[in-house]
Amino acid sequence: MKPYCIYTLGLILMACATLTACMEEEDAELQTQLVVEGWIEDGGYPVVLLGETHAIDAGMQNIENYIVRWGKVTISDGTDSVVLTGGYDNDFFPPYKYTTFKMTGQAGKTYTLTAEYRGQKATAVTTIPHPVELDSLRAIRSESDTLFYIKAFFEDNPDERNYYGLFSKRHGKDKAFLLSFMGVFSNEVIPTHVAADVYCGTSVYTEADKNASAYFKKGDLVQVKLCHIDQASYEFWKSYSNLNHLSSNMFFPYTNDLESNIRGGKGYWCGYGASTLSVRIE
Repeated sequence: MKPYCIYTLGLILMACATLTACMEEEDAELQTQLVVEGWIEDGGYPVVLLGETHAIDAGMQNIENYIVRWGKVTISDGTDSVVLTGGYDNDFFPPYKYTTFKMTGQAGKTYTLTAEYRGQKATAVTTIPHPVELDSLRAIRSESDTLFYIKAFFEDNPDERNYYGLFSKRHGKDKAFLLSFMGVFSNEVIPTHVAADVYCGTSVYTEADKNASAYFKKGDLVQVKLCHIDQASYEFWKSYSNLNHLSSNMFFPYTNDLESNIRGGKGYWCGYGASTLSVRIE
């Protein structure tokens, strides 16, 4: 039995920098698959990071070698189709993304992604739910005088089945929004008047992670993003959250694979009904 590991690129790699799904394969060689990380927000442009699966014994030193720079990525909203343009962007790691300014996400619409590269083809479908607005943010002191978390307040509609993800970004410290600690939930477990805890996301590619902490610090200017997501997106981020935060427990190891809505590959394609507010930690 030969061990293999599938690495996802971009935001997942920034948040974990570890394997995100492992498997054992009886065959001597694992067939290469496309790895897709993509999202589109209400009012925003689509962003897609594209790579290939990577066997553990091939080495981890040159992960950039597994970036797909010459793929074809197409987004369709059921009426129009647009081919995305690839280019370097240092706000991501690895620093290469596909995007377009010819299509803007709209709440309520469904978007189909098709990624093609060297005979491989991966597809996925996502819907952008209508944004749920953040009402306010409040910094809450922890047991330490210098460490804080944030309370995010918003109203949920109990007559609908809703799914949410909470992300944060520290100005000058984080290049991307990072998933808050245990920041994925459904309205099955929350009240109508929500007061959700937001913690600092983790990323080994940011300066603050040299002294990693789930808390924000005095002086931090923090953007909090509440993403209203569909069920498939919820299943992915929930499994990612469990992997990221539970896999280090030696007594109750988390061994499940990541959920994925990508057919013909690995990864995710998510639509976000996003609402963003900022707060300065004083």
